[in-house]
Amino acid sequence: MAKKVLGILGSPRLEGNTADLLEAALEGARSAGAKTERLALARLSIDACIECRRCDMNAECAVKTDDMQEIYSRIRKVDAMVLASPIFFMSVSAQTKAMIDRCQSYWVERYIHRRRAYEGRERPKGLFVACAGSSREMIFDPAKHVVKAFFAAIDYQYAGEVLLGFTDDPDLAPRKETAIEQARLAGESLVGP
Repeated sequence: MAKKVLGILGSPRLEGNTADLLEAALEGARSAGAKTERLALARLSIDACIECRRCDMNAECAVKTDDMQEIYSRIRKVDAMVLASPIFFMSVSAQTKAMIDRCQSYWVERYIHRRRAYEGRERPKGLFVACAGSSREMIFDPAKHVVKAFFAAIDYQYAGEVLLGFTDDPDLAPRKETAIEQARLAGESLVGP
C-alpha cells in the first residue's frame, strides 16, 4: 500500500518560495511512490486556541466551528507531513502558529494522558521547509524549536529541515535551485526506509 504524505502550506502567499519548496518535497515523495495531498492554511479558517483547557479532560479540542477538524482528521491518517512556512519575525507564520497551537489536544493526549497514537506502527515523519528574507544564519532557529515541539506533540519523528534564507537576494536563483533539489530528496526520504 502506498504511503501518504500531507503537505501543509503555512504561507499566506499560495505561490512563492515556500510553496515551491513544499511542492518539490511532495514531488520527491510522489517519485518514491507516495500519495500526496496539500492543504493551504490561507484557504482555511482556523481560530486561535482560546486556552479553555477543556482538552485536558479528553484530549480533544472543544472548538468545532472552524476547519481544524479537516486537519485533525489528516494528521493521524498519513505516514509523513511536510510543514512549510515562511519566517515572520523569526518564527512561523500566524496561520501556521494558529494551527500548531490548536494541536494542544495532541500534547495533552501524549504528555498528560500518556497515550501514544501510533502503537503498533511506525510513527509518521515530519519535515520542515522554510524560507526567510533575512541573510542572518540564526534566523530559522526559533522556528525550528516551535516546529520540533509541534512534531513531538503530535507524536511524529522529526525528519529534518530544508531552509532557504536570504530570499530577498537578487541573485537567489542558484541557491533556490539547490534548496529545491534538497527538498525533493528530503521528500523522497520521507517515503523510503
